[in-house]
Amino acid sequence: MSKAEEIIASARVLVVDDDPILRTQLKHLAGRFVSEVRVAADGAEGLDIWREWRPNVTITDIFMPRMTGLDMTTAIKSEDPDAQIIVITSDQDGDSLRQALSIGVERYITKPVDAHLLADAIAKCVRDQQQIEELRLTRQVAALTEALQQQLQEKQQAEDALRKEKAEQLVLIERLEEAHNQLLQSEKMASIGQLAAGVAHEINNPVGFVNANLGALQKYVDELLRLLSLYEKCEGELSDVSRSALLDLKRQIDIDYLREDIDALMSESLGGLQRVRRIVQDLKDFSHVSSTEMQFASLEQGMESTLNVVWNELKYKAQVVKEYGQLPEVECIPSQMNQVFMNLLVNAAQAIPEQGRITIRTKQQGDTACIEVSDTGAGIPAKILNRIFDPFFTTKPVGSGTGLGLSIAHGIVRKHHGRIEVESEPGKGTTFRILIPLRQKAPAAAG
Repeated sequence: MSKAEEIIASARVLVVDDDPILRTQLKHLAGRFVSEVRVAADGAEGLDIWREWRPNVTITDIFMPRMTGLDMTTAIKSEDPDAQIIVITSDQDGDSLRQALSIGVERYITKPVDAHLLADAIAKCVRDQQQIEELRLTRQVAALTEALQQQLQEKQQAEDALRKEKAEQLVLIERLEEAHNQLLQSEKMASIGQLAAGVAHEINNPVGFVNANLGALQKYVDELLRLLSLYEKCEGELSDVSRSALLDLKRQIDIDYLREDIDALMSESLGGLQRVRRIVQDLKDFSHVSSTEMQFASLEQGMESTLNVVWNELKYKAQVVKEYGQLPEVECIPSQMNQVFMNLLVNAAQAIPEQGRITIRTKQQGDTACIEVSDTGAGIPAKILNRIFDPFFTTKPVGSGTGLGLSIAHGIVRKHHGRIEVESEPGKGTTFRILIPLRQKAPAAAG
């Protein structure tokens, strides 16, 4: 038995006819090739059986008491438009047949019923129903597939959105961490500035009166030396005993050396006081405790102040060569730029194993200021060159560095709408290049 014959053999058929002889005949004919046949005497009974049993094919007469075949067909089609219905009619040209076809009857058979025609009609109805069911299943599968694809797409979009959100959160965390580090460093610089201001206040007063006293003392010593010279001119008028005693004393105190050394001592003392004053002023200029907003400042002067502050870190390691290009004043936050210079200079000194050279260059490139700090140190391996600006990344031993210096410097330069470039060759040294605009862009006007 073929697959099609198996499908027809397993079909269920409902016969609805008020003529008991025809009803029995139809049941007998259909029962030859389908699994089960049920019968009903009119449309009302047939509709009840159909609703309960759901046959594959319904065979019905048109004219019946209580409910006609047309009324039953209308009710069935309203509940299942794909229900397979065969009408038995004695007049194939009548209005009833046309009405039956118009409400969706699939096929009709004229009386008297031919067994082969009935079998063929039932087979076609079963096959049509099978195709309709397959089409329905195909559509359901397609709909489910589409829904699944939509769910997968929505899931993918949700995952993409989540990844994007996580990436944005990581960027935000990094920026917050960077801002936090800069805030800590700014507070540190502010503390240094306040300390410098306090030191300046405490030191400037004693330095002032020591400087005044030394000035007066130098004047007094000059007068005493003038007096001594005059006494020496009168030595010939003294008695031999007095002159001999004076000569012995002059030899004991080495009067010629005293004359020369007093002047040198006074000059060195006054020079030392000036050095103290300059160091305090440089510390104040470096920290710029009152400067937290953009202003026009000399980066070369800021570099000089920074050099004086960190000189103790440099003087034993490197010769400092300055190649200034007379930069114009740059719009910046001076204390923050000095902080960048300090990090680069200290790093350059620490990169030099024993003795070397640090070269500082400045020049103007169009509307951009360029500052370079080069060293003849150990250099940076290529494999970590792209990580040196990462927060907390350091090649120094534990406890010797936080790994924040270059990260903060990078953040400060970026805040000034500039960039830091680095060139390095292991064993030959490193050059850091800072490029910032001479003038900051004006913020966009609120719309």
